[in-house]
Amino acid sequence: MACLTALANMRTPRVLRMLILFFVCLFLLILYRNISTPAKQHNSPQEDFSSLSSDQLNGLVREAEADMDRRRALVERVCAKHNLGLFRNSAKPPDFKHPPTPQYSVFYIDKPHKMSYCPVYKAASTTWLHQMLILAGKTEEQIKNSQRQLSDQAREIYPIQDSDQVEEALTTMLKLLIVRHPFERLLSAYRDKLENKNVGLEHGVQHFYTSYGKKIVQKYRNGTSDRLEPTFREFVAYLIKEDAIRFDDHWIPYYLFCTPCLVRYDVIAHVETLFRDQIYTIRLAELEGKLSPLWSHLTKGHRSAGETAKRYFKQLSKWHVQRLFEKYRLDFELFGYDHEEYVNYAASA
Repeated sequence: MACLTALANMRTPRVLRMLILFFVCLFLLILYRNISTPAKQHNSPQEDFSSLSSDQLNGLVREAEADMDRRRALVERVCAKHNLGLFRNSAKPPDFKHPPTPQYSVFYIDKPHKMSYCPVYKAASTTWLHQMLILAGKTEEQIKNSQRQLSDQAREIYPIQDSDQVEEALTTMLKLLIVRHPFERLLSAYRDKLENKNVGLEHGVQHFYTSYGKKIVQKYRNGTSDRLEPTFREFVAYLIKEDAIRFDDHWIPYYLFCTPCLVRYDVIAHVETLFRDQIYTIRLAELEGKLSPLWSHLTKGHRSAGETAKRYFKQLSKWHVQRLFEKYRLDFELFGYDHEEYVNYAASA
């Protein structure tokens, strides 16, 4: 508080000193509160949900329903534009290499609640797999204390079914897909699985380092470095050059994994509007009283998504960002995301 002592000793009129002292103290109080209170990136949905009135809930549901109509229509237009899947309109080859059928083995089928879910990893999959475990009768304590990953816990309850069973489920049950900005998903996958091989070993990070990280370093590193893990730039170089069909589930494009041109999803939720979209999904699936909206996986630290993305994407050249966009272009088009902000983050060279 030396600055306050110096201020008190200044040879200025007493009233002026008091005014300056007041504003200095006010500034320090605001600064202290901002530092001592963590940024509330992800609110507590359970608390917010219980505090919403019936009118507010109905308003959120109507808003989400309008967005779902637009999102489904956009998917259909983009699939038709590129002559893909159910929306092919000519005999000419499609614009993108595309699977002939859905990946039936990736779906989680909840027959009692008439719901099917395709888990896009790093796009709120932790949240919705948690919800499915709750639906199956698991308690919060059982889920938390298990040594197994959520996907393994859920797969034990909702086992892989043969293609005929899944195909039937996809025609009779509510179909849920959750996506997020493709670049944010890739960054999340890199930070969670490849950035530090010594963190989160119980969640399979060592597997990702051995299967991908180590090989990326060997193949794409230019020059020498003491760093064992791949840099974000090296990870992006790998994504640009390799065939997307062989990507890991955590960074394979949406259109290859959950095939929205082959499956007419009833709910296309966005991570960016996940709280509201969960309310809509819960009501549409008639699960009120059984589920409440939640967010199970917080981002690292308290930086905003934009600040974090900027920190990593400035390691890339604009050429890298544009090539990465081309790799995931169909995902951007299908779900209405833009990449220009990330181009602006990148270095010119």
